Amino acid sequence: MTRCMLLARLLTACLLLATSPARADTPITLFKSYAGYVNFTGTQETLRARSNGSDACALVKSLSMTLSGIPSGATVLAAYLYWAGSGATPDYTITFDDQSYTAPTNRQYSSATVGYNFFAGAVDVTERVKARGNATYTASGLSVDSSSLFCSVQGVLGGFQLLVIYDSNSKGDPFRVLNVYEGFQYIRNSRVELTLANFLTPSPVGTGRVGHITWEGDSTLGQDGENLSFNGVAMKDSLNPVGNQFNSVSNINNDQTSYGIDFDAYTVASPTIAAGQTSAKTIYESGADLVLMNAEIIAAPNVLATDRAIAMTVDGPLIESTPTTYTITVTNNGPLAESGPIVVQDMLPASLIVGTPTGSGWTCGKDGQKVTCTYDRSKTMAVGETLPPITIPVTPVRGVTGLITNSASVGGPLFDYYDANNTATVSVRAGVADFTPQFMYTDSICVHGKPFGDPGQTCKPVNFDPSLANTDLRMFISYVVKGVPTAMANNDTTLPMKFALSCHNPTTNAGVRATYNISSTVLTLPLCEPNGAIPAQASPTWSGLNNIVFGGQTPSTKVEFQLRYQDVGRVELLMSDKDGRMGTTGSFVSRPEKLVLLPSSMNTAKTPTSATETRFVRAGEQFSMSVQARMVGLSTPAPNFGRETEPVAVAVIATPAKIEGGAPLPAMVADRVPDDWFKPVTMRGSFGAFSGGAASGSDFAYDDVGVLQLDAQLVSRDYLGSGNVFAASVNVGRFYPAWFNVTVTGPMECVLAAGCPTGVTAPVSEIKTMAYSGQPFSYKVSAMGMANTVLRNYRLELAHDVNLGAYTAPNGTTVQDTPLSGTTKSVFGGTTTLTASRFTAGEASATATYTFPSAVSYARGSTASSWALPISAYLRAAEVAGWDNVTSKRGSATVEGGVRIVAGRTYVPSMQAAADQAITVPVKAQFYGTLNTFNGWYDSTSDSSSAFAAADVAFSSCTALVGASGCRLTPKVDATTSGAYSAGTANVKLAAPGVGSSGSVKMWLNHPTWLPSMEGTLTYGTVRSPNIYTYIREMY
Repeated sequence: MTRCMLLARLLTACLLLATSPARADTPITLFKSYAGYVNFTGTQETLRARSNGSDACALVKSLSMTLSGIPSGATVLAAYLYWAGSGATPDYTITFDDQSYTAPTNRQYSSATVGYNFFAGAVDVTERVKARGNATYTASGLSVDSSSLFCSVQGVLGGFQLLVIYDSNSKGDPFRVLNVYEGFQYIRNSRVELTLANFLTPSPVGTGRVGHITWEGDSTLGQDGENLSFNGVAMKDSLNPVGNQFNSVSNINNDQTSYGIDFDAYTVASPTIAAGQTSAKTIYESGADLVLMNAEIIAAPNVLATDRAIAMTVDGPLIESTPTTYTITVTNNGPLAESGPIVVQDMLPASLIVGTPTGSGWTCGKDGQKVTCTYDRSKTMAVGETLPPITIPVTPVRGVTGLITNSASVGGPLFDYYDANNTATVSVRAGVADFTPQFMYTDSICVHGKPFGDPGQTCKPVNFDPSLANTDLRMFISYVVKGVPTAMANNDTTLPMKFALSCHNPTTNAGVRATYNISSTVLTLPLCEPNGAIPAQASPTWSGLNNIVFGGQTPSTKVEFQLRYQDVGRVELLMSDKDGRMGTTGSFVSRPEKLVLLPSSMNTAKTPTSATETRFVRAGEQFSMSVQARMVGLSTPAPNFGRETEPVAVAVIATPAKIEGGAPLPAMVADRVPDDWFKPVTMRGSFGAFSGGAASGSDFAYDDVGVLQLDAQLVSRDYLGSGNVFAASVNVGRFYPAWFNVTVTGPMECVLAAGCPTGVTAPVSEIKTMAYSGQPFSYKVSAMGMANTVLRNYRLELAHDVNLGAYTAPNGTTVQDTPLSGTTKSVFGGTTTLTASRFTAGEASATATYTFPSAVSYARGSTASSWALPISAYLRAAEVAGWDNVTSKRGSATVEGGVRIVAGRTYVPSMQAAADQAITVPVKAQFYGTLNTFNGWYDSTSDSSSAFAAADVAFSSCTALVGASGCRLTPKVDATTSGAYSAGTANVKLAAPGVGSSGSVKMWLNHPTWLPSMEGTLTYGTVRSPNIYTYIREMY
């Protein structure tokens, strides 16, 4: 269930041949990874007896600590004991539970960066904890410096921390991927960012855990505070408040007096982690107080996963026209069985003639140089099982020379949480049989006469494939006879030896030289031999001869070597004595630690983000960004990255950025269910080719508003067979609208006499609809991007209040306020400010009015004979002050819709009827316009929107007819009168006033207000007089 992820041990060419000092300020890097129903617990105890305020120098010599967090039925997978102390003389041997332990050289650490020496060690105590489980453990034998040098600054440090990783064996618990990161790195006025990327969170999410092992924290802060955040969310609880994370209080065992020690763990859940996430970031930061970070533990909820591994060998040298065979094996390292299909693919070099691939249980096919093999789908690959081998016969072509590299990869349906072993690569020098090594690089001093793998042999050949660039490669040189470590003599033996580096891929160097140290003298290796070749003995690629001392009665050197190579690629370290007897590390990949995204300097987005970030670029506007392949501890790119034989490319993944609390900006996910919050969004653009370890692009763009979290990985998801390389996430934004579009729709279509503008113009000034003065018309404001698409995220907290104004022309500068009546202006009214809350999916709609002064509008009973002619009103949208100055005014491309405003009235005809007659009075909507140069009132034949109610019909008092003795008339509006206009006409239905009714009344309408009414006269009845008028209905 565990997969060792080689911790920073190689690279930047620093071959140290002197007595091995512990590594100083070793950056925190991935140490081991686990998967399953995994979790962690632990305990700790300090050697300090009192607090800073009491006696910061008082120590105890031994201690006991109680472990109680392993659940019943759980299986202990690993247990690591960490210790640390103050002092210039590190103590890497301690006693734990009455057994002596020494930290292996790759887990011996020191730091003197701040002027005071501290050290730390770590050791595997799994078997001891497996045997005892929850129990009280003792620890002693740690020597620390408590002199006045440390005592006077409250810097005395000493203590132990025990980390236990277990599988609960309960499917009721979350399935997780758990990573242990380790190193020894000071934090002071700085921060450390760690990116976790080998996981895929499920839906539902479940819970994860984050923990850290740190030293030297205290509760009496100097200044600036100490914080830990995960995915932008502060980790805190009652024992660890925000701003005082490293406070000598450890919640792992609820210890409030863990002086100098902080072992804290936190549970995280949605929205701090979300379904579909493939990366997470922790940030450790401290102000003026020193904190020493030793380990971080992250257990992320994950989809079901396992670890597939592939290995490949070649059975013999690659000599022209001589057949040989590649053999490929696939293993399931667990923790889950995999049902398949398991697929192996191998694209063999063109310099090989490929035969027929075979393998028991495998179905293999060949397409040119590509071999694909699929394992029997009816079978399951059990945990720990190695499938039958695949054999691929090959014959090198005639005249083949140089280095031949072949890589094969394996895939399957389950998520693979460790991708560094998904590709196997074998590089062979063609044309000659490889040399038989007489020296080997080993991980420790060997035992004489014991073969590798023998229970009595304490060493094994080093395997640095892969390793992180610019980290120490630690090894001894051991003499071997027929592959068995063998002592040269009973006494120490000194051999002059030389060293060389060979570059396999990239095939040449980028100007970086390996360096090594002998007796405190720093020496520099020559530049590497190109094309993976072995340099001739007289080649200048070899270093000068150096006297190397092999111990008496032991096959190995007395001191440890450390190599540091400040570049990337597949390389090989060779050695030779003066007689030409050679040894090699074998080729290994020196890989970058991470990719670093560097957006344009205009970007100031913070983590966590907010809707008030300073604006960056407009939605859809191109911006520049570069990417660098960085090495551990360096701020410059790896110069050879990008010079590989197969070009590398980087893919950028954009997701909504997180706000305080871990959720995304709500406006960016308003259309998404929570499980989809952090699914990638589309961002355009790409990087150009790499040069000097960096690539840049200037065509990146995001077609919406908001803030993005950008992550990156290799397009191939693999670097020379060593797994993917990921970027530390960075927030980019705030993206804001490019402009607004305003569309206006009046309630009526334009008619000829309204004089609506027509024709093709830029900007568009054509108007197709009209409204009466004072009549509401609708408009819509759309937030737009440079791609001329609506910005759906312009809503909620990402939208702002928008003011509307009327102008005489689109993109014009003159406010529309005509017609005037003296100094009285026309008024643009209604909803003239769209509040941010009105925006939905980037658009907001409302109604407005444009009203002429009353003096130039029709009024019932008025004797005026001059009314306002139609005008055009174009609407402009502009964000309120203080935001992004977004407006609809943008030159010839402006979209500021217009409406034709006309003075309206209601025409009411005069009618006559018999007293017993029900009549229908047709009323008409009219407007004042111009036709054939004649100004007048014209029928609004497109008005089918105005309306009135029966109650809006009004009558004057009755007036007697001429010759009548009196007036008896009470008009009644029929209740069935709907009052809806159609094509500019509506009907008022009047009931018969009744027999005997006579007289006349004025009739008008009180509504709608934008159609002030004329008066029509209604006359009813019969009058007999000298001048006889008879109104009859029928004659028989």
